[in-house]
Amino acid sequence: MRERVLAIVNLIAQYVLGAEETTISEQELMTELISVGFDAEEINDALSWMETIALQPQSESAIVSPLMEPPTYRIFSSEEQQKLTDKARGFLIKVRTMGLLSNEAQEEIIDRALRSTDDPINEQEIKIITSLILLSGSSNLWLREINYFMENDWKRIYH
Repeated sequence: MRERVLAIVNLIAQYVLGAEETTISEQELMTELISVGFDAEEINDALSWMETIALQPQSESAIVSPLMEPPTYRIFSSEEQQKLTDKARGFLIKVRTMGLLSNEAQEEIIDRALRSTDDPINEQEIKIITSLILLSGSSNLWLREINYFMENDWKRIYH
């Protein structure tokens, strides 16, 4: 069930990111999700999860652009190593090293990931949490970067 909810969240994120200049039709989105095989309960679970992540208070410093900060290195605790897969941790290290996340935003992502479930968080799940936090904190500031890392298109981030 969790994989299906995350698939819905991913589809919603792609829909929202693809609707840059147009208005987002909730009815159209729901129809699309139902047409690809998701039921109303799964869609509601996904929307509730997204709402929970987006409405959690975010520190002001997590919103500040990290592009001018020198990268720092973080050691993951044993709990974090158990809850975040190697690829999820690698993704966080990569986007932090590239200057796409501030230290505060990275901590916010890790904290929310650890609180989201008892199961290990994989790379796709950490990408979704990262996208939601970046989008909730800075509107369209990170839209291009989010599109690139969701597609694993690292070369385009540098240009």
